[in-house]
Amino acid sequence: MEEFGDNKMLYLRDTWRQGTMICDVLPINPSSNGVWPEPKFQDPNINVHFWNYTFPHLQMIFLIISFLWQFLHFFLRRLGMIRFTSHMLTGVLLSKSLLKENSAARRFFSTEDYKEIVFRLTGACSYMMFWFLMGVKMDMGLIRTTGRKAITIGISSVLLSTLVCSVIFFGNLRDVGTKNSDHTLNSLETVVIYSIQCLSSFPVVGNLLFELRLQNSELGRLAMSSAVISDFSTSVLASALIFMKELKDEQTRLGSVFIGDVIAGNRPLKRAAIVVLFVCLAIYVFRPLMFYIVKQTPSGRPVKAIYLTTIIVMVSGSAILANWCKQSIFMGPFILGLAVPHGPPLGSAIIQKYESAIFGTFIPFFVASSSTEIDISALFDWEDLSAIILIMITSFVVKFILTTVPALFYRMPMEDCFALSLIMSFKGIFELGAYALAYQRGSVRPETFTVACLYITLNSAIIPPILRYLYDPSRMYAGYEKRNMQHLKQNSELRILSCMYRTEDISPMINLLEATCPSRESPVASYVLHLMELVGQANPIFISHKLQTRRTEETSYSNNVLVSFEKFRKDFYGSVFVSIYTALSMPDTMHGDICMLALNNTTSLILLPFHQTWSADGSALISNSNMIRNLNKSVLDVAPCSVGIFVYRSSSGRRTINDTVSNLSSYNICMIFLGGKDDREAVTLATRMARDPRINITIVRMITTDGNARENSEWDKMLDDELLREVKSNTLVDIFYSEKAVEDASETSGLLKSMVSDFDMFIVGRGKGRKSVFTDGLEEWSEFKELGIIGDLLTSQDFDCQASVLVIQQQQLMI
Repeated sequence: MEEFGDNKMLYLRDTWRQGTMICDVLPINPSSNGVWPEPKFQDPNINVHFWNYTFPHLQMIFLIISFLWQFLHFFLRRLGMIRFTSHMLTGVLLSKSLLKENSAARRFFSTEDYKEIVFRLTGACSYMMFWFLMGVKMDMGLIRTTGRKAITIGISSVLLSTLVCSVIFFGNLRDVGTKNSDHTLNSLETVVIYSIQCLSSFPVVGNLLFELRLQNSELGRLAMSSAVISDFSTSVLASALIFMKELKDEQTRLGSVFIGDVIAGNRPLKRAAIVVLFVCLAIYVFRPLMFYIVKQTPSGRPVKAIYLTTIIVMVSGSAILANWCKQSIFMGPFILGLAVPHGPPLGSAIIQKYESAIFGTFIPFFVASSSTEIDISALFDWEDLSAIILIMITSFVVKFILTTVPALFYRMPMEDCFALSLIMSFKGIFELGAYALAYQRGSVRPETFTVACLYITLNSAIIPPILRYLYDPSRMYAGYEKRNMQHLKQNSELRILSCMYRTEDISPMINLLEATCPSRESPVASYVLHLMELVGQANPIFISHKLQTRRTEETSYSNNVLVSFEKFRKDFYGSVFVSIYTALSMPDTMHGDICMLALNNTTSLILLPFHQTWSADGSALISNSNMIRNLNKSVLDVAPCSVGIFVYRSSSGRRTINDTVSNLSSYNICMIFLGGKDDREAVTLATRMARDPRINITIVRMITTDGNARENSEWDKMLDDELLREVKSNTLVDIFYSEKAVEDASETSGLLKSMVSDFDMFIVGRGKGRKSVFTDGLEEWSEFKELGIIGDLLTSQDFDCQASVLVIQQQQLMI
């Protein structure tokens, strides 16, 4: 150190070795002078490169890891694998297995100076923030509202499987605590391995379901509920075991030295008391403080940055406190995350601000940095390799069986039982962190850690593709029975699921429900579903307002819907049954909530608002949502019953059927009939509407004079004629029926143009895939194929149609 002189020492590396000494420069400069700094010395080995400084070094590692995992995921996702697999493979590529010890690349990713502490601290902060965000996303209501099925599966999958593995490996367990160090280490390894293998962590299960888009399926919800139960039970058990271990290590006795422990200082009972106090503060102080922040945030305004910064500082402090109390560092942040009210405005603000950085950059860094100690070459001559693999496979089999058996007991299909068992047996970031902590504390050997990491990688690579093959959520909505309006018995209850995305959908939907002519003789059961996009929480929420399963602040999401439909129910008391629900889920999976509710309540019709809305006079387009359009198309593809898409427009200022009474006029509805099952379903609905004396129904059937032109199959034509014959002979309703001769598509367009100003609403069948002389050549010009050719024509700007349009698709049988 003296050979360079005091004036030159500031230009050297911040930390270096000289003989048996480690020399430091204080204060440490974390930032470099640039990529091409001026050389300070003639000797190039003395000059400091920019990557020798902490921040540039860390940034380069982040860049390399991000590039590698994104590159791997670009190919692996096509095989059905999820992002975590790419994270793990990135860690393998940067581990000892490929980067040999003392090589330049190895020293770059695993330094021996103070920067190693910075890297570990960054990884710990990443893991800490991951658990905090998962706590924010987690819905504790799952514990309160979960059924016996989820409780049984959750407990059997974790606690019972751990107990069975303990019995199986009892021969090793009896050596724990002996003076023989080899037996103690091997026995401890066995306990650590099967304990981690039997775990099912909510963050891991939730992340898997989100990547596979199964969180809205019945299986996904059951898996999440079971994971919450298992997480909660294992956390309580683990905390109790840690406390008992600390008591044993300190050689204290509960009761006789309790006061001495509290006074003496850093003793187990004092730490346990602080943990209990922290949980109480999180429930009774921190959570009310979060609600105070929510109240201080005006509606529609973002949460103040000072609040978010304060919360993150408290999260960091909770991690330090958890570590001091001999708990895992994620325990404190996770508890605080649970105390944050999920959803808008606070929960969603935290998620939107931090999720992209944590899940896109910091979590891959944590996974890759935790995997750098993997050394596959050390396994070639390792005598205990087969024993460790046997323990892992046995634990997996036990857990798989003890998850499958309770599911079969509750009469779940065999494929779903296998899928659920695979989900609960999936390993991810939590198990990796657990093995890394065990390795750091010497509970497992380096070879064991390597096998565990390889197992996690293989597990995460195999299970997701198998799940994609085994379980298809749309299969849950398959229509094996006829659930449509045409096949309903006369005067039977008509069950309709009305969906709403926006406030402006409420009035049109009520208007349409009024048009179905509910009466005591033929009542209408209206199931109303308010759909909201999921932001700021992991698991979707499904609220039944009739059952009042949620608190007031949560049901306030749908207050306008509740008030409007409650008035509708009172106006038609005895004729209308109303049941209101709210679903918060991801846009890509909202159709699952719609189809599941329709299937569970055996509805005959699902009503969906069109994705566009217009001004009161119909001249200006107000909103145009691609998300709603994609959702409508998804429902059309997999719905378990008939579906109607309602394109609402005001007509001559009349917004509701009730207004026709004050205007001394009638609500005029026209049904355009071309033929086919969708048109027959539309005729059935129009016939029901004709019972209302305020509504005039006109059925216009298009016919052709060309005898060689076949519009439908002979069977379809026979069914069409029979249905229309019944309608014309029905004396209970007053329907005007007419037939129009049309020779080609241009005449069809002209006929519709001449009619658009005469009616308040049109009802048409979608007619997907229909080949007809009436529409030949029009399909390629269709802008909205979900409306069918006729529906698309009526809503096109060229027609200047101010009437509403209801497009009907009859139930598509899956068999």
